[in-house]
Amino acid sequence: MNKRIYLLTAVLFIFLIGSVGCSSDNPKKKQTIEINKKDVNETEALINFLEKSGNIINEKRIPTLVSAEKVKSNLKKWFVIDIRKHKDYVAGHIDGAVNVQVADLVDYMKKNVAASTYEKIVIACYSGHKASFATMGLQLLGYKNVYSMKWGMSSWDKKTAEKKWLKHSSDKYLSKLETKNYQKAAKTKLPIIKTGKVIGYDILEERVKAIFKKLDFKISVDKVMENPSEYYILNYWPDYHYNKGHLPGAIQYSPKEDLVRSADLLTLPTDKKIVVYCYTGQNASFTAAYLQVLGYDAYTLTYGANSFMHSMLISKKIGHAFNASHIMNYPMVEGELPSIKKEGASAVEPEEDNATPVIIKKKATKEEEGGC
Repeated sequence: MNKRIYLLTAVLFIFLIGSVGCSSDNPKKKQTIEINKKDVNETEALINFLEKSGNIINEKRIPTLVSAEKVKSNLKKWFVIDIRKHKDYVAGHIDGAVNVQVADLVDYMKKNVAASTYEKIVIACYSGHKASFATMGLQLLGYKNVYSMKWGMSSWDKKTAEKKWLKHSSDKYLSKLETKNYQKAAKTKLPIIKTGKVIGYDILEERVKAIFKKLDFKISVDKVMENPSEYYILNYWPDYHYNKGHLPGAIQYSPKEDLVRSADLLTLPTDKKIVVYCYTGQNASFTAAYLQVLGYDAYTLTYGANSFMHSMLISKKIGHAFNASHIMNYPMVEGELPSIKKEGASAVEPEEDNATPVIIKKKATKEEEGGC
């Protein structure tokens, strides 16, 4: 009898100890979890995740850009998201496009878009810069079929082009260009980021949401040229174009090669504004988004080299130069809600002398990706 009591007591004691040890209210267990969170180097966790998940910054498909011609040809099977101001969307937008602000994009994609059911999801803004920035954020999150419409609505609509690309394409600083080869800075540590997350993808999602909410990534060439030494100017071209002329103090970084830890990523400063420029500012927007996610204070030089050496891009055949041939001037529709294009709908007849969109026929070109 005593043995039975002893055994029951022992079993009960062991059960109670086990119950306490497994309880979710165990303060020691909670403390261990908190210590683990504090010990996580989030930047290391994030970059390890990104570089082991395809190293997207060096992928051939980046930047994912698609022409207005391609978008118009595929409106029935592609999904278009217009990220312009709502009043401009209402005044005229691509048939079928929905209006979503960048700050809401991550949640909108998760809750409202069955992304895999579309061949492409196209982001459209005014000039292609903001759309490229947003597209890179979504690409990082795994939406590999998201594209930015090249040149933005400036390629779709003449009035937008006049206010954006045509207005900002110039040779303003052509005489200031240098051919001196500037060396990259010494290697340093990665920036410090804090999201409170411990898993690579969770950190990434928080960072993308943060840069989308802040949406501070653009800087003009005029601002940079006020005092170039205040910035770490990153020329994102091949060296053979860099040697033909670049902004004062600009340092050449090779696309698809340099912005990884095993190459020259760690030469980027963490205590200075980084200004990335390419030919058009669109690839630079993809790059600035990537660097901001990692915690760098990175900016896109809007309109890229088109804003200060436009004619040289054409004469020396350097990169991509915007011109009137890129303006398709396609019809747009008005209204609050996305329209649904009906089969057999008649084309909009253009009126004279009021810049109403006119369809310009153009030979089909290969889909544009990369090198912008």
